[in-house]
Amino acid sequence: MQDRFFKTGLLATAWLLLLASCILAGRRPNSKTIEESAVRALMSRWVEAYQHRDAKRLAALETQDVEIMDRFGQIHLPSGRDENQKLWSDEFQMMSKNTPPPAATIDGIRFLLPDVALVQASWKFPEGILLIGGERIPPFCQVDTYVVIKSQNAWFVAAHNMQEKTP
Repeated sequence: MQDRFFKTGLLATAWLLLLASCILAGRRPNSKTIEESAVRALMSRWVEAYQHRDAKRLAALETQDVEIMDRFGQIHLPSGRDENQKLWSDEFQMMSKNTPPPAATIDGIRFLLPDVALVQASWKFPEGILLIGGERIPPFCQVDTYVVIKSQNAWFVAAHNMQEKTP
């Protein structure tokens, strides 16, 4: 009788282990989940670089031929990282150091191809932007669209379109 209980217990344990391994196998991250995490990490670094006004880091996170459409509708086509870094540096030099950094939220990521994704982000500038001359751009929000690409096992921003969000 004890032998039968032992075999039943052993069989039940084996069954539970098999069930648990099947459940865990189903939870393994797939390649899309891994790539989405990598894109989120890129965007987190990009937002942090912007919030710290680090033009060099921003340029390093973008392709050399990045296309940027600012919130005024002007397109910027820097030719290389140095020119891109200068573009960001010039923008940050117009801002007072007393301007608080904006808040950003990633609203969505959509993969168009395994190595190309669209990223939608919302930015809030609750106090606007204080310019070095003392003028202030009033508070605003904007929705940004990024095209990110994977190149040599790393993700980069290839295009960035800023659009002011109206209430």
